[in-house]
Amino acid sequence: MNPKDFIKTRLNELRNIFQELSSKYKFNPTTDTHIVDVRPIEFYSKNMDYIKYEADFSFEFDNLFYPETILFISEYPLTEIGNPDFVFGANQFSEELQRIVPPLVFKNPMVETHFDFDYALAA
Repeated sequence: MNPKDFIKTRLNELRNIFQELSSKYKFNPTTDTHIVDVRPIEFYSKNMDYIKYEADFSFEFDNLFYPETILFISEYPLTEIGNPDFVFGANQFSEELQRIVPPLVFKNPMVETHFDFDYALAA
C-alpha cells in the first residue's frame, strides 16, 4: 500500500468513528509532506479520543513511510490546502470548494512560498 492509499483508508475510518469530523488531503511533493486538514477545530484541539487517534495514525505512518511525513492542520493554520486530492465529510467544505481555492501556501514570517499546481482537465 502506498502512502496516499494508507491515508485515504485511515481518513475513511476516522470519518466513520467521528461522523461530525471533516477532512481534506493534499500531498506536497516538494517536501514529501502529506497534509490533512481536520475540522472542526474543537475536535482537532480538544477531543482526546481524536487526539489519540491522530497520534497513533502519525506514528504508524512514520514507521511505514519514512522519510515522507504527515502534517495535521485545522482552521487558521500556517499551511492551507487548496485544490485537495480528496475530501471526507465534505459538507463543511462544500462552500469553500465551490469557489476557486487558492494554491497550497506555506506561510512563514521570514519567507512566504507558494506552490501553485496547474492541473489540466480533459474534456
